[in-house]
Amino acid sequence: MNRDTRRFFRKAIRAEFAGKSGDGTGELRFESLDLSAGGTFLACDLLLEEGEQLSLGFQVPGLPRSLQAEARVAWVRRFPKADEQAGMGIEFVSMSDQDRRELTRYLEDATSG
Repeated sequence: MNRDTRRFFRKAIRAEFAGKSGDGTGELRFESLDLSAGGTFLACDLLLEEGEQLSLGFQVPGLPRSLQAEARVAWVRRFPKADEQAGMGIEFVSMSDQDRRELTRYLEDATSG
């Protein structure tokens, strides 16, 4: 995705994500390569379909508790170039106000630090 079309600043942060499909079945584990208040890039070989819905829980280093988000697969990188990683661009569709505030504050602190 073109950096100029993003609505949120992204920070290179590795975080552990646990996801369940929209119907609540199965659990998948992912690692993010970057993070913003609007979404993340999940590096993985198991790729979902664009538009697929997920419930995500994730632990950001330095935050005392896990955050939760309803999300969707915005795009998929199935065939990465040599300097890229396979994975999925994830959009956070819904998140509690408290979780979004904590994530935004964390990212602002990480950027200024």
